Amino acid sequence: MWRYVRFPFLLAVLMLSAGQTFALCNCYLPDKPAIPDGETATNEQIQFARNNLVTYQGKMQSYKQCLEQCIADAADTENEVVDKWNRTVESFNARMVNP
Repeated sequence: MWRYVRFPFLLAVLMLSAGQTFALCNCYLPDKPAIPDGETATNEQIQFARNNLVTYQGKMQSYKQCLEQCIADAADTENEVVDKWNRTVESFNARMVNP
């Protein structure tokens, strides 16, 4: 069992020790509500399904907002890395021009 646990554990340690920041997006796709058959459903079943649908739509809105935030966070992280790279290249080039 240790050999199966060892690789993910070592990988996690290496990532953390390398100074990397890893964001976790904890966005959870809500379960789809059951939709009754319109040909056979009772009024109570339709009302119940409607209420479940409204709840589902609210959860989906939250889910989509969470995903949008994750995308924005990922873009910010990417921009930080690119900015750092550009500063490094500028510093390197300046050092090569004026040794």
